[in-house]
Amino acid sequence: MTVDVDVAIVGGGPAGTCTALHLVRSEGVAPSRVAVLEKATHPRDKPCAGAVSAWGLASLAALGVPLDVPYAEMRGLRVLAASLVGAHEHPLGVVVRRCEFDGSLWKRAVADGIVAFDGEPLVALARTAGGWTLQTSKRTVTTRLLAACDGVGSAVRKLVGIRETARKGHLYVAETPQVRGDLGPRDGLCDFDLRVADAGVEGYYWDFPTVVDGAPAVSRGIYHANFSARRDLKQDLLASLAARGIRAGSVRLKPFSTRPLVRGAPLRFDRLALVGEAAGIDATTGEGIAQAILTAGIAARHLARALRTGDTSLEGYAAEVLSSRVGRHMLQSAWLARRVYGRRGSGWRAFLAGNTHAREAGARWYAGKPLGWALKARLGIRLAASLALE
Repeated sequence: MTVDVDVAIVGGGPAGTCTALHLVRSEGVAPSRVAVLEKATHPRDKPCAGAVSAWGLASLAALGVPLDVPYAEMRGLRVLAASLVGAHEHPLGVVVRRCEFDGSLWKRAVADGIVAFDGEPLVALARTAGGWTLQTSKRTVTTRLLAACDGVGSAVRKLVGIRETARKGHLYVAETPQVRGDLGPRDGLCDFDLRVADAGVEGYYWDFPTVVDGAPAVSRGIYHANFSARRDLKQDLLASLAARGIRAGSVRLKPFSTRPLVRGAPLRFDRLALVGEAAGIDATTGEGIAQAILTAGIAARHLARALRTGDTSLEGYAAEVLSSRVGRHMLQSAWLARRVYGRRGSGWRAFLAGNTHAREAGARWYAGKPLGWALKARLGIRLAASLALE
């Protein structure tokens, strides 16, 4: 079968479905002229901590998409570093299960009349005079414009031959019932345990509140930014779980990777926009759901403009992403990650755990809220003093 559309979107996660919904709901593109292709069949399992920060939820609400799946509120955070434990309460967002969240967004796209095919991996891709020809396992799709929303393992990137600009981060995730030591998650707080960085992990261990089958649970995992290769990340996670009284044999560990957004990362080519993790996400936290939702709106605006004007370069898309708050946030994150993680970042980690203003800034930054000049000034002065005492 052959399907012809104006915009083909590869990837049916939050980046892909939100790009499609923005095209239809915000930009007035006919839903029959937008196609979303997903390699898996919804609802599909997706290894992920499931954190959706507050600005991602606000973007969904503005799009007319309510949160209609089970979730746990992230009421704040705790930072653990060396012997320090510091908490700060501030609404951060929610934790969802990706199989439920992504499935809900997919159903909304289908209900809007968007052409949606799941269970169809992309197997071939070719440029044509007027756009692209895509071949899935079941059909051919011709399109004027293409949006790569297919995540860290992007088939579009591979088929087009787009090189990586940075090493990918590595993660493991698991879901378990709450245990006695889950002081943070029991209160709705997200634990960011930076003590693993003292052992050489370029990242953190996490315990986030979540809901599994209607019962309170904890999303646990470990994130390694992977500036330098580390082969024993799984063992680092098992050690952290054991410290919490959780046996390795009682949990199912799911590995996955992340692609950070860094300076020089490709965001667009003629007739092609890279959206969400196909372009890059937050290097400090490894978070990508809210970032995907937010960049989807920017991508849809430029794709719709290209359809109206015939200017298919999409040059303005990259510039707007990088100058937007979410783009600046991710570039700041790439800079920050290299300073906080690793053996030389102990002063930064202690500052985050031990300083009230640092935790407040971290919470506001995570939720996508502006810090304000007064808070930035206090942070700069106290951070400089803290590092000087090392």
